[in-house]
Amino acid sequence: MKYLDEIDEEAESVGAVNTILFQNGFSKGYNTDVFGFEQSLLNVFSPAEDKGALILGTGGASKAAAYVMKKWNLDYQFVSRKPSAGNEIHYSDLTEDLLNNKQLIIQTTPLGMKPNIETCPPIPFEYLNEQHFLFDMVYNPEKTIFLSLGMEKGCKGMNGQMMFQLQAEKAWSIWNQKT
Repeated sequence: MKYLDEIDEEAESVGAVNTILFQNGFSKGYNTDVFGFEQSLLNVFSPAEDKGALILGTGGASKAAAYVMKKWNLDYQFVSRKPSAGNEIHYSDLTEDLLNNKQLIIQTTPLGMKPNIETCPPIPFEYLNEQHFLFDMVYNPEKTIFLSLGMEKGCKGMNGQMMFQLQAEKAWSIWNQKT
C-alpha cells in the first residue's frame, strides 16, 4: 500500500488492497473483497441481533470480513494460530459457550484449498448446530472439510465462489472505468 499514489477510502479503512488501477503513470489501490464478501453473504444470511461472528484467520481477507461486520454493527472476534492483538484469540480458546454466542463463522485462511484439501481450521465442530452459518472463502474444492463437518452438525453455509466472482466483476469495473 505504501507504494501506491492513492488508496480508495474503503481499502484504507480495511487496511488491505487487492486491486490496483494504473492510469497515466498514477496508481490507486482498492479492496474488492469487501464488495464480494458482503454481496454474496447478503443473499443467504440474515444476522441475529444478539449474535456475532468469528473470523478464522487474520490476513487481508479477514480484514474485509471485519469491515463488513463493523458496517453491519455485528460483534466479531478474530481466531488465530498466533493471536497478537486484543481482538484475537487462539483456536484452543473456542468453547461451547463462545460458539453458542456467535452465529456466523467466517473461514478466511487457505486451509482446505486445493491441493491441500485435507486441511481444516481446528475448531470444535461438536459445538456447532443449525443456528450457525459457515462462510468459507475457499472455493476450490467446492465443498471443503470445514463446510462438510459443519453441515453434518446442521449448519448452513456457502463457499467463496460467489465472492470470488463478485470481486472479479468489481475489479473489472475499476480497471475499465472512464476517467
